[in-house]
Amino acid sequence: WLKLCLVKLIRDSRSRGVLPVRLGLTPTTAFSSTSRSTARGTRKFPSAMKVQVNVTTIASKEAGTKYDLIVGESDTVASLKDRVAVLHLIPFPEQDLVFDGKVLQDGDKFGDVGLKDGTPASMDLVIKGSEETLAEQLKAFLQARDLSCDELGLLYCYKHGVNVSQALQCLGRSGEKLQDFLRRQKGFQVENNQVALVRKDTALKPFSVAEELEQILKASETGSMEVKELCAKFTAKFNIQFSSIAGMRALDFCAKEHERFVVTGRRFVGLRSASPKWPAAGRGAAGATAKLGPPPGLGLAKEAAPAAGEGPAKNLASTENQQYLDLHARVCGRAFVSGVQQTVNDVVELIQGATFLNVERVVRSGSVGKSTAIEGGADAEVVFFLPGVPPTTQERWLPPLLRSVGGVWAATLSEEKLIDDIAITEDCVRVTAEGGLTVAFRFSPVFGSYQQAIQALAAVARSPEARALLGASLTEERTQFIARQPNSVKVTIRLLEWWRNQQAWSSPKSRPSDAILELVAVYAAVQGKAQDQREAVIAAMQLLATFSRLRVTWSNYYKQGDVPAAILRQRPLLMDPVNPQLNVADPQTFDPAELMEAARTTKFFQ
Repeated sequence: WLKLCLVKLIRDSRSRGVLPVRLGLTPTTAFSSTSRSTARGTRKFPSAMKVQVNVTTIASKEAGTKYDLIVGESDTVASLKDRVAVLHLIPFPEQDLVFDGKVLQDGDKFGDVGLKDGTPASMDLVIKGSEETLAEQLKAFLQARDLSCDELGLLYCYKHGVNVSQALQCLGRSGEKLQDFLRRQKGFQVENNQVALVRKDTALKPFSVAEELEQILKASETGSMEVKELCAKFTAKFNIQFSSIAGMRALDFCAKEHERFVVTGRRFVGLRSASPKWPAAGRGAAGATAKLGPPPGLGLAKEAAPAAGEGPAKNLASTENQQYLDLHARVCGRAFVSGVQQTVNDVVELIQGATFLNVERVVRSGSVGKSTAIEGGADAEVVFFLPGVPPTTQERWLPPLLRSVGGVWAATLSEEKLIDDIAITEDCVRVTAEGGLTVAFRFSPVFGSYQQAIQALAAVARSPEARALLGASLTEERTQFIARQPNSVKVTIRLLEWWRNQQAWSSPKSRPSDAILELVAVYAAVQGKAQDQREAVIAAMQLLATFSRLRVTWSNYYKQGDVPAAILRQRPLLMDPVNPQLNVADPQTFDPAELMEAARTTKFFQ
């Protein structure tokens, strides 16, 4: 049955003028060496050869796991390494395949290295990873900002497809925790579950928080500024919240740096050396805009005079903020996060083992891939990037590919307890895992660069169906945009998803998507007004209550000039941060009326 599926897929592709997909298992794995008569003569398929691969590591000289695989004469060493890496969960790219005492090069073909048809061959795959290699991989995530151990572990698993425990096990350090490994390395500093890089030359560090605040204050006419406006300008300049960089609130930081800054009224900051001019009492800093009133149940406590009543108001705000933190702990506990992440990894491993396609790379997305999943609302998306398939006419080659792939998976994995159901839809193969977690598998062509993908999307701009299918090619950039946000922003996203799930929506068109809630939370954080999680939720809910007036574009990947004029005229406008051809709040697919009403009239805590 599998042979018939493969033959049908190749014939369908050729009959439609589509280039045949290069299979990860070459034709020799499904057919024995045969000859077939054609109009042009007799053609012979490459011979199949059986090899046994023994996986070992430099850290452990003991015999490792062995895999029996079938290769063809035209298969390369690199393709065999990729197949073993999927089976063995290898996070380190530096590997040597040794045959008969000789290290084979990635470009070598098995037909040229001395393998004989019908004669089993034994090879050693030596993983050259070391603790230094793992340390360098972890350092790459800490270049922009400090991370918690949980965040660091999730980012590593997202990028390399293997969790840190499995990487340590590959190095012969089974059972060692990430914190213990980091403490043994000289380049890391671990304190209160937070991980930072040890800078060798802090005196020459190019970034100084205090100096940057000085520059912002010097640029103002008065030499002083309201704390919230100062934070907003800092966030707009560096695209990250002040507290994420300084590790404390801006007001506390300025009070600590009393030799540089003057703090007055617990609202304004000025330069000590500039004799700042303070705004009149009761008024905000110059240029500040009027704030929208918060919806019921989310109101900010009124500010009391500094000399009296400040303590009770502060305690009330602290108590309400703790409510949000407690709720987040309930809907997104550590055990839940690690559990769904492991489930997705297990499902992807099973699917890759049953996949006959040549997959260049795999990208995980959805709420699990973006680290925004909550209990009762977790989902995952996995995109297989296929080299050799046409970058256009996806609406022609994708449907038969989905049918063939889905059929093979259903037949191959029918006995797997982890898989409850496999369904084929218009744009993906949807796999339901044990426990109800849904993983959508999509397929995308491989583009040489981000700009090439954007050009392909622009070419099909007039076809919403083709544009939606091709949108999977930007999954990696879209996922990284959210995954790289500060942890406080992801907490806000999870709380908004929880609030959405408590509401009753009349139709799918009225229900706000994950993308809408994610971008609203990010945009609210960019405004820089939130001092704690409670205020962050309030700021996001204010935007949802006035959603029809939103006009948001981003500059991380493209310029506003790259957005078609017809899309810029749409209201509301909430642009996809990586796709200039997509308004995620397109009026044709989303009606914000119920969302705005719910944000204005419902209480967050019932």
